[in-house]
Amino acid sequence: MIQSVLPQLSFSFYRHQSIRADFSGGQITSDAGLLPLRAFDQGHHLTRDLAQFLTDPREDDRVRHDSLALLRQRIYQIVAGYEDANDADRLRHDPLLQIVADQPLGSPLGSQPTLSRWENAPSARDLVRLNDALLDQFIRLCSDQVRQRGEILLDIDSTDDPTHGQQQLSFFNGAYGQHMYHPMLVFERHTGCLLSVRLRPGNASSHARIVPMLLRLLPRLQAAFPEVKIKLRGDAGFTLPLLYECCEFFGIQYALGIPANQVFQRRAEPRQKRLRRRYRRTQLPQRGFSSFRHRARSWPRQRRICYKAEHTAAGTNLRFLITNCSGRASELFAFYNDRGECENRIEEFKNGFRADRLSCHRFLANAFRLLLHGAAYNLVNFFRHQLPQPWRSAQIETLRARLFKIGARVRQTARCIRIHLATGWPFQSLFRDTALAFNTS
Repeated sequence: MIQSVLPQLSFSFYRHQSIRADFSGGQITSDAGLLPLRAFDQGHHLTRDLAQFLTDPREDDRVRHDSLALLRQRIYQIVAGYEDANDADRLRHDPLLQIVADQPLGSPLGSQPTLSRWENAPSARDLVRLNDALLDQFIRLCSDQVRQRGEILLDIDSTDDPTHGQQQLSFFNGAYGQHMYHPMLVFERHTGCLLSVRLRPGNASSHARIVPMLLRLLPRLQAAFPEVKIKLRGDAGFTLPLLYECCEFFGIQYALGIPANQVFQRRAEPRQKRLRRRYRRTQLPQRGFSSFRHRARSWPRQRRICYKAEHTAAGTNLRFLITNCSGRASELFAFYNDRGECENRIEEFKNGFRADRLSCHRFLANAFRLLLHGAAYNLVNFFRHQLPQPWRSAQIETLRARLFKIGARVRQTARCIRIHLATGWPFQSLFRDTALAFNTS
């Protein structure tokens, strides 16, 4: 019946037989690899826990898609690479997305207008509670790893989120040279988990609101892991005495970049001169490390300043850190430079999960969108921790190409739903192993 309505397409390049194509294949999806991820989610009730923090102002008798279904629809679309709410109009009939959203097969998912209204519904309090839920899930799922390692390492950083249009609180940022939002992110280095994310106006300074974020994180981390050391790193954008005092109050070890000034340069000058003379004598690049104690007028006490001095054909280069850590200055710089891994996490969050697609008009709606992308990132991050090596370090693009993007035909019978996966899929063993590991039935 369907074949008589839809026209067939003919292709003549194949010399063995003629080829004819049509759109009568039935329920077919390209994202059947989301099934193991959904089973993992079900086993740890991640999306279910997030949904309970969302207030729903809609009248119950008019609700066709509850908050949990819309949350799952949105998060799994982001994981599959469909980051825009507009994609829902094309994908609301996809059988696999209906299954992972726990909706009846054949029942359309939420449309783009439905998702847009839903994204504009959460209050500021809802967003705070969702941020707390990200931390709760980290504590619950990563407690064994944290206790075994004996350390929590917080990497703090901000990033640019370009805006295009009339978004509230979008401002021009001179440092980035564009109109933008300026999100703040807190990652845990060893697990790669996103512990907190906050959307800020485009003209916010790099360190704006970091102390309030830490005041929500640190007491709960210390209560959950009283025997675990907590360390913190950040670049020179976080030169903020209140941040130093916050870390010292909670007993947190920190290493933060700090801009050079005349006092610092004067203290580093003797070593700098020695490196310059040595370079002239050997014509080889020279590098040295040292530290000194310093107290600015606004500081209640002296603090340790570490510096790295380099001299090459390009001249002299000086870098400074402020820290309360013990150890050699060279070791502290190696510890600080490892924060480059945080840049990789931000790149995956922004580009792999497309967290920069904040196109709503209202600021709160965009803040909620950012949290949705954060929840999608953490869901995949928790999931890949359970994969066999070397998949635990795989980025989202690799997981999509080799696990999540599997063509399949979905067929509903009276007894069950059968999903017929592509016979020639080259990563069948990975899919089979993950499906068996996370299937709770």
